[in-house]
Amino acid sequence: MARGVFTKTIKRVDHWLDQVFFAAWEVSVLVIPTLWLLLAATPPEAVSLSGLTALVASAAAVGTYRGQYVATGTWPRPGHLPTLPLRSAYYSLVVGGTSLLGAAAQVHSGWFWVGIVVPAIVVTGALALLPVVVQTVERTARLTM
Repeated sequence: MARGVFTKTIKRVDHWLDQVFFAAWEVSVLVIPTLWLLLAATPPEAVSLSGLTALVASAAAVGTYRGQYVATGTWPRPGHLPTLPLRSAYYSLVVGGTSLLGAAAQVHSGWFWVGIVVPAIVVTGALALLPVVVQTVERTARLTM
């Protein structure tokens, strides 16, 4: 019995790692223009720390939400082309905004760890809202046609 539970747990973790891996790829590619803009942001050390935290937290959050480990609604598939522009804009807004927010919080507080905690928390919450944003945009698009 214990062996079956262990095997089931390993499969669940393996599935989650798959989700996070592909989410990391998706988020990293779709936010490339924002990452280019963040290269010019100052102070570079604080922005880099918060930006890297935002990317890692985004991958973990998208993988967790899309895999239904935490229910937030129906997520679009990674290759779903109709939502690609919306996902790109939303991921860019979340990663860029939390990078700058985390950097500002770090500079204001003087504590480097604030540049890690703030983006991680805000990214996790903001990405939970993506299914609602997608549904709202789709509903609005149907009304205007």
